[in-house]
Amino acid sequence: MDSPTRDCPREDDVLEAIARDRLAGVEDHLASCAICADLAAVARALRDDHAAACREAQPPSAAIVWWRATIRARAEAARTVSQPITILQGVAAACGIGLACGTATLVWPSLRAFAAGVDLVARLDARRDDLAAVSTLAAHYSLPLLLAVAACLVIAPFAVYLALNDE
Repeated sequence: MDSPTRDCPREDDVLEAIARDRLAGVEDHLASCAICADLAAVARALRDDHAAACREAQPPSAAIVWWRATIRARAEAARTVSQPITILQGVAAACGIGLACGTATLVWPSLRAFAAGVDLVARLDARRDDLAAVSTLAAHYSLPLLLAVAACLVIAPFAVYLALNDE
């Protein structure tokens, strides 16, 4: 039994004639050979589809292709440049979290001291009258003392200047 797909020795000639669109030399053979006729039908359909696709295709202009390539290159460069910054931001965030945890560890014991301070304020509130008398006494004598310290702070640099001046 013969296989239905036998090879014809003129298949290459038929394909070349279809590619060059010159079927005049092989028309007689196509009429007599079913294999080559099928080959020609398929090849013509493929050629016609290719031609239609080429007519319908609207490739962008060279300027648009160049512009898109430039934009893509800039975006890639920006992405490449920002990678170290992103890594450093992650490291900085991790350091901040570590610093916050370390500070919380150090501050936690001082909360007891804060509670003692609150207790001290409560005891001082009970002795409010005694503190009022002491603060009145301090306010009465603090103004002359403050003026004396201020005078020393102003006069001392001038005295040092005069002492160290060579003239």
